[in-house]
Amino acid sequence: MRRFKRIVPAAIAALALAGSAVALAQASGSDTLSIKAKARVTTSTPSVSPTCEEFRGKCTPSGTFRSLTEAGTPSPKPGMPAPTDPAILSYELWDANYLPRPVRLRPDGKPFSREENAVLAWIDVHRETIVQEAAKWNISPQAIVAAIAWEAMENVQPFRHPIPAGSGLGRVQQRLARWATGPGKVHTDFPLVKQVEERGYLPRQGLAERESLLSSAKGSIKYIAAIMGAFSDVTDKDGHYNIRYDVPMLTQLFQGSDLQKWETRLGQLRAQKYPELRPENRMPEWAKRNQVFLNASVPQRPWKTDPTPHKPTPQPPPTPTPTPRTNPSPG
Repeated sequence: MRRFKRIVPAAIAALALAGSAVALAQASGSDTLSIKAKARVTTSTPSVSPTCEEFRGKCTPSGTFRSLTEAGTPSPKPGMPAPTDPAILSYELWDANYLPRPVRLRPDGKPFSREENAVLAWIDVHRETIVQEAAKWNISPQAIVAAIAWEAMENVQPFRHPIPAGSGLGRVQQRLARWATGPGKVHTDFPLVKQVEERGYLPRQGLAERESLLSSAKGSIKYIAAIMGAFSDVTDKDGHYNIRYDVPMLTQLFQGSDLQKWETRLGQLRAQKYPELRPENRMPEWAKRNQVFLNASVPQRPWKTDPTPHKPTPQPPPTPTPTPRTNPSPG
């Protein structure tokens, strides 16, 4: 307390002395004295910056700041209420309810449904990734959208299953096992994803790492595009069909086949002199009925010249870890 009583008068005296120096500099017109006096003011009162005083408190903060995205913040137009009625979507696209949801109209003037508008808002946020991954494998980006949209609106699940698929408990309680996850609900431990990784379309992953990737929007989009690109490559090698921009056929294979099964099926179709392909699963049937929705999401062919598909690099199987040998201890 005594030290405080000694410091306060000293600080007041220093401020008074600095103020007198500033006044003296202004009266004498000496620029050098003015600069020194202002420096003393800044030193004695570190909470007040001359720069802020010059700009009347309008200072630009400096330092390292976390970048924020506005994608998930509703920003309705003036006069429009914020969306308060959540769309009924599957858990993997529930965050679409936090996005601005403008009412979009079909070519006939009728509005899209609440769920369709919510999914279109989600596609808007991720359109760049969808188009980039589609271009990488030279497939229609509408096929990726169709897989994600169908799973979100037609195969609605209220929550993600809690038990990891590869766990012992997951094999016992299969109804609660998490066999698929993320936008498009790619199956995490089925032959298809393993075939795509083994053939070099994506890096080889363990089950936990693959599930982590598929739980993100970007990771799921990459897997869906690579899967459809792999089916397209297998079809090209057969030499008759071209399915790269056949959205119903790409979704048919994505939903109900794998690469080896499709290779076998192509051999059967060759023996039948290549009849017309007729995709009949629920996902491709929905894609055929909802071409207007797909056109509103992204063009079927958003480039003037079809891109050259990326060439996969097959990966060798993992080397098994040798069992350590224990020499007998000396007797």
